[in-house]
Amino acid sequence: MKPGASDAAEYVLGLLGTEARSAFAQRLKSDEALRAQVEYWESMFSGLPGAEAEPPPSGLFEKILDRIEGEGADLPGTVTKRAGTANWFEISPGIKGRLLHVDRAQNRQHLLIRMAPGASYRSHAHDADEHTLVIEGDLSFGDLNLKAGDFHVATPSSSHPPGRTVNGCLVHVIMSLDQH
Repeated sequence: MKPGASDAAEYVLGLLGTEARSAFAQRLKSDEALRAQVEYWESMFSGLPGAEAEPPPSGLFEKILDRIEGEGADLPGTVTKRAGTANWFEISPGIKGRLLHVDRAQNRQHLLIRMAPGASYRSHAHDADEHTLVIEGDLSFGDLNLKAGDFHVATPSSSHPPGRTVNGCLVHVIMSLDQH
């Protein structure tokens, strides 16, 4: 098969992803040999029963890949929380939480917390270690400024000033089930 012939066949069948399809269409404008390959594959496939002259709707291939990726990906004995199926709840104005996991034996909960720009959370004491990993954005406790990738542990019987964000943030927090 000539170079590009496979791409030409996939283009005709509508199997190229969105970006690859756009790039291929651009190449078609200036590459006569590539246009000839597309015409060849169109003539080969036009005789197939039920062959459609129209390409599938934009984004269909990506949706199929997403569905394939999602099916069977869970492993026995594990729990997976997918981003697209998130159930967020309001903690306070400008602050939402998503419960990821509860470990009753350890009396711990794992949460994702999203704070809108300018949001703040009240000062509080800790009855157990509270682990905070900043995933994106900024979070400050008084003069302590955290950014994406920073990890902070508040130990039992400690407290800190209100948590504040200037630009908004997403944090992963592991804390006591008794902490609210």
